[in-house]
Amino acid sequence: MNSIKKESINEISEFLLKKVNKRSADVLSARFGLAEEKKQSLSKIGKQLKITRERVRQIEASALKQLKKSKKNEDFDLMLEKIEKIIENNGGLAIGNVISESLVFNLDQIDKNKLMLILNCSSKLVFNKATLKNHSFWVFKNGIDKKSINEVDQFVINQLNEIKKSIKLKDIKKLIFESEWSELFSDETGDKKLTMFLLIDKQLKRNLLGEWGIKNWRSVSERGNKEKAYLVLKKKNKPLHFTHITDNINIYWAYKRSLPQTVHNELIKDDRFVLVGRGVYGLSEWGLKGGTVREIIVSLFKERKNHLSIDEIVEYVFSRKEVKRTTILVNLANQNYFIKNGEGKYLLK
Repeated sequence: MNSIKKESINEISEFLLKKVNKRSADVLSARFGLAEEKKQSLSKIGKQLKITRERVRQIEASALKQLKKSKKNEDFDLMLEKIEKIIENNGGLAIGNVISESLVFNLDQIDKNKLMLILNCSSKLVFNKATLKNHSFWVFKNGIDKKSINEVDQFVINQLNEIKKSIKLKDIKKLIFESEWSELFSDETGDKKLTMFLLIDKQLKRNLLGEWGIKNWRSVSERGNKEKAYLVLKKKNKPLHFTHITDNINIYWAYKRSLPQTVHNELIKDDRFVLVGRGVYGLSEWGLKGGTVREIIVSLFKERKNHLSIDEIVEYVFSRKEVKRTTILVNLANQNYFIKNGEGKYLLK
C-alpha cells in the first residue's frame, strides 16, 4: 500500500476545521492537540472560553457529529479508504499507532493528533476510548465488540498464569484453537487480529524476543539493566562482552542510555549471568559455568568419573567458558590435579 504524504494530514485537518464555526474549530483544536502536543481538558478549555466544561463537551460532540455527516473532499475519501484497508488487514480493529505507522512513517505527535481528528470524522469507524483495562482502539461500525476482545484476552491471561512463562504468538494461537474462540481467528487475518487483541489489553506485553506475557513479569517488563541484558543475551543467543551488551541495550531501548560500568555491576549481582571470559557474560540457563578453567575441568571429571580425551575436555570447557584451547592444555598439564594415562587420556588425580 502506498503511504499517504505527511502534508495530506495537515491539509485534510485544516479542511475539516474550516467546515465548522470558529468556536467549534478552537475547541476541536484544543481537545485533539492540533497546535500543541498535549490535548487540553474540558475544564481548561472552559476557563479559557469562559463557559462550563459541559458546554465545551457539547460543542465538541456537535462539531464531530456535523463533520461526520458533512460531505468531504477527495483527499479525505482517499485517506479513509487507506485507513479502512489497514484496519481490514488487521482483522477489523487496530490501535492508533498501528494505523499511523502503516499510513505515514515517523509521524510526530501533533500529526498523530491531526490524524485522530480525521479518524473521528469517519462515519464508518468507531473509537473505543482507553479504560483501566484496555488501550484505545478503532473498529468498524457493527464490527468486533469489546466484550469478545476482553473475553479472549482474559482467556490468554489465564493460560499464561497457568504455564507461568512468556510465549510466542504461534503458541498462543495453539491455545486459542483449542478453545471456543478458534473460529474468530481462523481467517487469513487471524494472526494480525490476535495480535491486535493482545495489544489492546494493558495487562499483556510483548518483549524484545516477540514473546507475550503478563506486563509485570520479569521476562517481559524490560525494566532495569538486568532485564534488558537478559533479553539481549537471549536474542543474540551467545555470550557477549558487557560493553557489547550495553551497546545493544542502547540500540533496543534508545529512550534511556545505559553506561557499560553500570550494566557490568548489575550483571555481577545476578546469578542468571555467568562470567565466562574476561568481561564476557552468558546465561546460566545455557549450562555455562563460572570459575576458573581448572575448576570447570575438575567438575567435568567429578561428573563423568572416567578417563577423557583432550577433545572431550576441550569441547566441554568451550561449551561453558570462552577461552583459548592452549589455556585448557596448560591447565591439564598441572600434575597436581590431573594425570594422563598411556593412551593420552586424562583423569582427576
